[in-house]
Amino acid sequence: MGAFTVDMENQPGELARLCEAMAERGVNLLLCATTSGGSGVVVFIADDEAAAQAALAGASIGYQLRPAITARMHNVPGAGAATFRKLADAGINVEFLLPVRISDDEFYAVIAVDEPAAAEAALGEQVVKE
Repeated sequence: MGAFTVDMENQPGELARLCEAMAERGVNLLLCATTSGGSGVVVFIADDEAAAQAALAGASIGYQLRPAITARMHNVPGAGAATFRKLADAGINVEFLLPVRISDDEFYAVIAVDEPAAAEAALGEQVVKE
């Protein structure tokens, strides 16, 4: 699995341009965006990675596709701390976290990591297989 990052200018219409490019190709997204000053970062997963790449290229939007895993955590205090400690102790760098499903009991997140196989080994049964 891969997760996309797009650096954009913090100005009206940039997020709309990204979403319109995806919509034109029938790509469904789950995304999160943040800004700081004059720039912003959009992080997303797509239901069709190849179509998303084509949409970004067609709209001349630069991106990075990063390796990612999906992890399940209990929705209780300390669950994130325990999960990220396992990754840190295994020497795995976390690039970003994208929440994908939250309930009263569980929290699912796509986590972009520098070493997916090692992250899967470190998290064991917490990893959700596609």
